[in-house]
Amino acid sequence: MKRSNLIAGTGRSVGLLMARMAVRRALRECPELLYRTAYILGAELPNDVDTTLFERAFELEFQSHAPDGPGRTTAPEFHYFIEDGGRERYRRNKPFEEFSLGKSITENQRLIAIGTPKHPLSEAFRTIAEAIVVVRPEQRHLQAAIKIARDFHLSDEIASELITSNISNLSIAFRGNRPLDAALRIINALGKAEQTAQPIVDVEGNAPSLDDIAGYGEAKSWGLELAQDLRDWKNGALQWSDVDRGVLLLGAPGTGKTVFARSLAKSCDAHFVECSLTKNQALGHLGDMLKGLSKAFNEARKNSPSVLFIDEFDGIGNRATLSRHAPEYATQVITGLLELMDGTEKRNGVVVVAACNRIETVDAAFLRPGRLERIIEIPLPDLQARKAIFKQHLQTDPPETILDEVGLLTEGCSGADLERLARDCRRSARRSGGTSVGRHVLNVLSDQFLKVPSSQLRRNAVHEAGHAVAAYAIRGIVATELVIREYFRTTNVAESRDGGYTVFSHDHSSFQVRSDYEDRIAVFLAGHAAEAILFDHPSDGSGLVAGSDLERATMIAARLIASSGIYGDLVFRADLTMAQLKRMVRDDEQFAKSCDLVLKAQMRRVRGLLASNMKQLEDVANALVKKGRLSREEISPLVQSNTNTI
Repeated sequence: MKRSNLIAGTGRSVGLLMARMAVRRALRECPELLYRTAYILGAELPNDVDTTLFERAFELEFQSHAPDGPGRTTAPEFHYFIEDGGRERYRRNKPFEEFSLGKSITENQRLIAIGTPKHPLSEAFRTIAEAIVVVRPEQRHLQAAIKIARDFHLSDEIASELITSNISNLSIAFRGNRPLDAALRIINALGKAEQTAQPIVDVEGNAPSLDDIAGYGEAKSWGLELAQDLRDWKNGALQWSDVDRGVLLLGAPGTGKTVFARSLAKSCDAHFVECSLTKNQALGHLGDMLKGLSKAFNEARKNSPSVLFIDEFDGIGNRATLSRHAPEYATQVITGLLELMDGTEKRNGVVVVAACNRIETVDAAFLRPGRLERIIEIPLPDLQARKAIFKQHLQTDPPETILDEVGLLTEGCSGADLERLARDCRRSARRSGGTSVGRHVLNVLSDQFLKVPSSQLRRNAVHEAGHAVAAYAIRGIVATELVIREYFRTTNVAESRDGGYTVFSHDHSSFQVRSDYEDRIAVFLAGHAAEAILFDHPSDGSGLVAGSDLERATMIAARLIASSGIYGDLVFRADLTMAQLKRMVRDDEQFAKSCDLVLKAQMRRVRGLLASNMKQLEDVANALVKKGRLSREEISPLVQSNTNTI
C-alpha cells in the first residue's frame, strides 16, 4: 500500500498508524476478503483497551479497497464477546445492545468479530468464520509510525520498551510536538494509572480512627453510630436489616471523602475496599466495567464486615438525563451496580460508601432504602476543624497562638489544602536543619498568605450579598452561610481570586421547568450585578477561572438551550457533560449567541431586582464586612426585611 493511502484518515495519530499497519499485515493472510462485499472475519486483538483504534484501522483498510470508495455501505459491523466463556455478546456500533451471534451474522453482510485475551472468540464463531487473523503491532510498526507522525527515528532500545504499552497510550504520549522525554514520562504515568484500576484493599488499617479526625460534622456522628451498630451486629445483638447499608458523601474535591471512608473502616474494625468508577470505565468495555465492580463487591463480601468505598460516583450517570452517546452502556452499568447492591446475592456485612461532587448526576434509584440510604454533605472545615487538621498533619504540637493564626488565614481551605500547608512547613524545617517545625510555620504563612485590601474586602462582601439577596427575592431561599476571605493564598492563582463564597442548602428536585433554569442563572449572576450597582463597574471576580459564577451560569444556559426541550425547540444537541457543552459554546457561534441572550436577559432581571432591594443588599454587605462570616440565622432577618420579591 502506498504511504499516502496508509496515512489517509489517520490524522497522523501514532496509535492509529500502528493499528493500520498491524491490520494490513494481518489481512495478508486473507487478501481476497478485501475485495468482497460480504465476509465473516474474526480478529484476535492484543488487549481490550485499543479496540476502538483497531476498529477504525479495519474500516480504513476495507474502505480503501472498495471500488466506490469509502462510505457507510462499505463499513464493517463489529461484534464483541464481552462476557466470560464467549456467551452472549454486545455490539459496539449499537452501544452494547445485546444480540445473538446468529442474528449478527444474519443482519450484517460484512461482520468482523473481535476477540481479546480476556474475551476470546467463541468456538461457535470459529466454526463459521471464513478467516481468523491475529493482529499484533510490532516494534517496526511503532518506529514507522513515529517517523511518519513526528519525523524522527526511535531507537531500537526505546522502541523495544515502548512496544509493550497500549497503542492508545502511545497516541496520547506522542500527540502534538512533545519532546521524547516528555512523551516517555506520560507513557510511564499512564501505565501506573492503569495498574490502579483494580480494587484497592487496605489490610493494614493505617488510617486515623473517626475519633482522631476533625471537620466532618454529621458524617463523623453517623460513622460512630454505624461503628456501634456493626459491633452489635457481629455480637448477634442486632439484625443486619437494622444497620445502615450505605451512604452518599457529597463534597467538593479535597474535603477528605476518601480519608473519611478509610477512618470509618478502621473505627468499625472492618475490611476496606476501594473502587473507582472512572478508572474502571477507562478500561473501555462494558464487561470490564461490570467485572471491576463485581470484583470489588466480591472482595467486600468475602471479608465482611467491610466498607466498600466507590469513588467518583457521579460518573455512574443518571438515566433521567442520559445522552445519546452510549445510553445502553450507561443504563447497563447502572442496572448492574443496582443488582450488586441489592440483588439475589446478599451483601450482609458490607456497607457501601459512595463519594461524589455533584448529586444531580446520580441516578435516583441509588438513593432508595437499602442502597445509599443517606446523603451526607462534607463541608469545608470550620475554624476549630482547620486548626485540628493542620496540627494533625504538622505532626507536632505548636503554640495555640500559631494555630489561631493558621485557622484565621486558611478560611475556605479544604483538608487537602491544610495537609499541603503542613507539608510545606515540615519541608521548611528540614531544609533549615531545625528539629522543631513550629517556629517555621509563621514564615511559611507570611510567604503564602497576604491580607486582602479593605476596598477589595468591601467589594467581595457586596458580591456575596448580591447572591444572598437575589436568592431570597427570587426563590424565597435563605443562604446557609456567607463568607469573605480576609487573606488569600499567593501560591494558588484560582484561590487568590476567590474572595468568598455563598452556601445554599442543596436542591434535590429531579426535574426542572424553564423558570428553574433562569432563576439559577440569575442568582449566579447576582454577585456581578451587585458590584455593578454599588461600584458602577463590576470586577472580573465573577469569571476568568473554572468554577466561577460566569462559567456556571453559562453552563446552565447551555443545558437549557442544548437539550432540555423547554426552550423553544425539541432538538437535542448535546449531553449534560461539561466538556461537551463547553465545546459547543466555544465552537458554535450561533449557539454561543443564544446562550449570551439568556445570560443578558437574566442579568437585566437581577440588576432590576437588586436595585429595588438596595437596603437589604447594603445591610448584608455591611454585616459581612464586620464579621467575615454570617450564619443562616444572621442572614435571615437581613434579607427578609421588606424585601421586594418577584
